[in-house]
Amino acid sequence: MNTLKPYLDLALALALLTLTASIYAKDNSGQAPSMGSEIYLYELQAKNGSYQISNGHNISNNPGYDNQPYFTNDNKSILFASNRDGKQTDIYSYSLAKKATTQLTFTPHNEFSPKAIVASNDISFVTEGENPYQSVWRLNQQTGKSTWMLNSIEPVGYYSANMVTGDVLFWSRYGYSVQYLNTKRNESRFVSGNALASSPQKIPNSRKFSFVHRQTNGETWIKAFAPKDFSITPIAPIYGNNIDYTWTANGDILRVENNQLYVWSNQDKNKQWRKTQDLSALFSGQISRLAISPNGKKIALVENN
Repeated sequence: MNTLKPYLDLALALALLTLTASIYAKDNSGQAPSMGSEIYLYELQAKNGSYQISNGHNISNNPGYDNQPYFTNDNKSILFASNRDGKQTDIYSYSLAKKATTQLTFTPHNEFSPKAIVASNDISFVTEGENPYQSVWRLNQQTGKSTWMLNSIEPVGYYSANMVTGDVLFWSRYGYSVQYLNTKRNESRFVSGNALASSPQKIPNSRKFSFVHRQTNGETWIKAFAPKDFSITPIAPIYGNNIDYTWTANGDILRVENNQLYVWSNQDKNKQWRKTQDLSALFSGQISRLAISPNGKKIALVENN
């Protein structure tokens, strides 16, 4: 009888737990939340399938963690997650007109993944400490009260919601999978394993969502999920290490790799990534996340220092 086996099993379990915590402690850009990152706002010009950014400035100006920018529906503000007291991450809002930052959440827990809710002034976000377990919450900015929004017992890392249809696609924090639920029909379904830590996104002009999947052959793809028939369709491969991307209103995809801006155009018959601008002269750090305003005139980019 191996008397050391219980201790070996315990050591292995602790090692796996430490590894899992270490993996998720990093943002999907590969940078730990405690490390510095900044959010920049630029003008975005689009012409004949080509995209250029210009006239940018730093909107976060904070030595700590600033990430996950998301434009409000009226194009007037940017929501983002920020650590400004060295204790926890809260949700902030930056006014484009006033060039001023306002703190929106004040809990002792970490909040992240902020999003604007269509046809309201409310916002949603993920919180790590609220009961009954980590999930998506909704904040009424007029009353300052938060309510549980997502009926899921699976810990949520990132998510995207269609408030009109009730469709939600979320990335499971510990399961590294994407799962679907409908808030109106109280329906849930497992979609795919091997999903990478990237926020699902609504695909413009459709009910579909996109997510990042690592296939068994090692290739990484942006794929589409259709709630109507639960089908999954490959859209575009990802070459390199940055799995962040954003959709334009006309259905193009933008992403940055080694500070080179690439576009995947839905009008390109060759179906390939095309470099549209060199950003290396604009940033000393590496660009990861990016988000485009609903009117397509502005773009927010996260620089990891």
